[in-house]
Formats: sequence, structure tokens, C-alpha cells
Amino acid sequence: FAFSLARPEGQQYLSKLSTVLPPGLVGKITAIKPLCGEPQAASGECPASSEIGTASVTVGSGSTPLGLTGRAYLTGPYGGQPYGLSVVVPAEKIGPYDYGKIVTRASVGVEPFSARIVVSSQLPTVVGGAPIRLRSLSVNVTRPGFMLNPTNCGALSLESNLTSTFGTSAGVSTPFQASGCSSLPFGAKLTASTKAKTNRTIGAALKTKIVFPKGLQSNIKSVFVQLPKQLPARVSTLNLACREATFNANPFSCPPGSYVGTVVASTPVLPDKLIGSAVFVSHGGAAFPDLDLLLSGDGVHVILVGHTNIVKSITSSDFASLPDVPVSSVELKLPQGKKSALGAVGNLCKKPLLMPTTLTGQNGKVLKRTTRIAVAGCPHKRKRSHHHRRRHSSHKHAAHKRG
Repeated sequence: FAFSLARPEGQQYLSKLSTVLPPGLVGKITAIKPLCGEPQAASGECPASSEIGTASVTVGSGSTPLGLTGRAYLTGPYGGQPYGLSVVVPAEKIGPYDYGKIVTRASVGVEPFSARIVVSSQLPTVVGGAPIRLRSLSVNVTRPGFMLNPTNCGALSLESNLTSTFGTSAGVSTPFQASGCSSLPFGAKLTASTKAKTNRTIGAALKTKIVFPKGLQSNIKSVFVQLPKQLPARVSTLNLACREATFNANPFSCPPGSYVGTVVASTPVLPDKLIGSAVFVSHGGAAFPDLDLLLSGDGVHVILVGHTNIVKSITSSDFASLPDVPVSSVELKLPQGKKSALGAVGNLCKKPLLMPTTLTGQNGKVLKRTTRIAVAGCPHKRKRSHHHRRRHSSHKHAAHKRG
């Protein structure tokens, strides 16, 4: 991946740069071991194991600006974000001057709802008392196995915000589009289970798990599930949903009654699993609260929004816009309890619990299935033995002869 920026002569000098990468264009943190730590990142002494690419700049005024080249390294937390960059450009011999190493730091964060990568940097404007007057900047990420392309080949864009030394800001949008998405396979296996023992006090439990096959394939875009009538949403719990304003200010400050379950997701992009909670969130005019999933791991926070709908006592949940990021598995648990998300109608062992499911890939491929929910704790049906049936038949035959 190559990022290039140029400032024509006569334009204001750059002091800040913030760039949001296209959805699905992400770095695989697990490919870099170890990340560059402090104080090495600040002093420009990162190990080669953390190098992700090269950097080049041109500085100065006039028709022949000075060109310098250096290297870019991936670091641990920086600037309040889980990751960072240390861009090191040697400037020891510039005519009679020695400016040493010019180290530029950048923070690397993740936007919670889209999982888009956000890179922000305070650019150096003066080094050793001399103004830099940056003319161009280019960063090339060349580390094999680090960058992953989107699996959605729609028209995307890279969004940048530039700030000058005078405080003036300008937005720049750059088109971006991947290719070959339609040839990617898309597969997933969904399983679900519940418990036979239910009542009005504890409601019903539900556990779902989606497992994705290994190898190159389209990432998932949406999940739609429709619960059977025997497992309706519990209205008393829906009424405890977190208010939208509270959720937007701080999702972790929602009242305890709005937390209805747990979720665990594994992704090959991050070293650790993402772990979090399922929360009912009320969004003003929406008819029913959403079931939002709050996930955290390795300093990354992700929010997955699931729209809830209830028609004729049938509850459905639609996660319509999932981030274009590879996932190995996702497990959601909605446990029983006084404030359970689901209730139960009738005997769950009486007939099969069927859950229509639609999974859609980022490349548009669709998997429609009817998932049978396994019920733990149902009594086993007794079967008459063959010996018993034979004796019964012989007894009837003897009675008939006597008659």
C-alpha cells in the first residue's frame, strides 16, 4: 500500500495530517513480532523486526527540493491509540549540516463502528532551527503478509484531513477500489443451542456460534436470524434498554439491566480475542431496541449494531453492516436470569426449534439456511425393545388360537 501527498509551492505549510483508510484495508498486527516499543520508537532505534515499509520526503523551496528517504516501523500504543508508527528519515549530511535522524510519530487507531484504520500525525516543521517546508511525503507499506485488501470491490475512498501551520484545515478524498472480489469463496457454519428448563422467572437461554473456514475468502457483511415463536424477546428486559445518549457518550456506562449477554470474537488480525457484552440500546424513534455487541481486545474497541424487530411474536435480529475484517469465529451467549433477553413459550422439547438464517459476504455471496437449535436437558424417549414386541405378538397369536 502506497500513500503519497504533495504540496505545490506557494501553498501553506503542513503541520498535521489525519487519514482514514478505506473500509477493509487493514494491517495484520500478528504479522509483526515484536512491535517497536518505547523509548526506541521515539529515538528512531526500532528493530528491523518491526519495519513495515519505507518513507520518502522532499523538503525546501524552489525547483529542486531536497529528497530524503527512510523507514517506517509499527509501534505499540501511541497518542492514546493502541498502535503507532515511527517514521525515521536520516538527515546527517545535508551540505555542511548534520540534523541527525528526523523521527515523525503517528498514532494508529480503529474507528469503532466501521473498524476503519485512522492514522494521525503531527508533522515536523522545524528541525535544528531550520524550517523544513515539506513539499511531498510518501509512505510505502511493503512488509509481506501485513496489509490485507478489502473483500468488497465497491467504490471506496481514503479520507484525509490536512492542517496548515496557520491552522487552516482542508479535506481530501481519494478514490480506492479493489478487484477480484467475486472470485472469493464465502462459507460459514452457524450452530445454536438452548436449555429445556425454563420458566417465567429465569426466561430462556440461547448460544450461537459462527465459525469461518481458514484460507482466503470473502469477509462477512451481514447476519440475519429469525428466532422461533418459542423464544420471544422479553418485553420487560427490552424496557431496560440503555438510552442512545448514554450509549453514545460512553457505552460502558449503560445501566446493568441493559446488559443481556456476552460475546467473544477471534480474528487473525489481532493477537488476542475480542471479548465483550451484548447490550440492548434504545434509539429514539426505532420501534424496538437494538442488540449491540461491544467488543474489546488489544486496545481496540469495536461496536456491532444488530437491529431488532418483532412481528407477530417472532423476534429477528439483523446485523446489516459488519466491518470488512477477517474473522475466525464469533460466539454470542444470552443467558437465563431475571433480566434475560429471551423468554420461553411452551415446552421447548415438544417440537424442533428452527431458526431461519441469512449470511451475506462482503462480495455479495449469500448463504440461506435453517438452523436447528439444539435443546439441552430434554428427556430421552423410551423405545420398546424388539424382544418385548415379539413376546407381545406371540401372546396375541396364542390367544387367537384358543379363541
